[in-house]
Amino acid sequence: MRTSSEIEKLLINKKNLIFDFDGTIADTNYLHEAAFNEAFKTLDISVDYQSIAGMKTFDAVCTCLKQAGKVINNKEIDLVVANKQRIVRKMIGNELQSLPGVNEFLYWAKSRFRLGMVTSGSYGTVSIALKKLGYIDWFDPLICADDIEHAKPDPDGFLLAIKRFDDNILDSLVFEDSISGLEAAHRAEIQAVNVKMYGFPLIHSLFLNVYD
Repeated sequence: MRTSSEIEKLLINKKNLIFDFDGTIADTNYLHEAAFNEAFKTLDISVDYQSIAGMKTFDAVCTCLKQAGKVINNKEIDLVVANKQRIVRKMIGNELQSLPGVNEFLYWAKSRFRLGMVTSGSYGTVSIALKKLGYIDWFDPLICADDIEHAKPDPDGFLLAIKRFDDNILDSLVFEDSISGLEAAHRAEIQAVNVKMYGFPLIHSLFLNVYD
């Protein structure tokens, strides 16, 4: 675990802040887990969410089927995917809240840095979530599962974000909560902060030490 002074050194001379969404901006993991279990109910499959966290929905569904030893056709897979997305989007619209300190930090940061997002969620789901939280159009680029072939821990999403920023990797900093996300940032050679370990209230105070 890095010390506060070590984290502050990471913050110096940054222009671009790149955020994950699920588990970083908002606690959506329990919503996704519930939606997967509901979508799989007719197949009598109980989901081990930790084994699929961060995957694209289609890949996650295929992994769950493999873990359960069940085989269904592509049309049935597409139906499970569609049902899961429908269920989680309804839950997000009703229940979603940002994690502690996120709202204050983003309001402070959006006039000082360029904000981007790289998420394994679909554009449809993420856009509903951002609108619910009041952050719609705050992140540009917004890289979703629809934009990349390989999800985290593959670095494709982060590399695409850097390309769209048209900037140097050293000018960017990633905020992630998952092992796969942190590995993806490492493989893209972008410095990253584990928000699960530090939390945004502390991160915000360290930014204030450096920039205000």
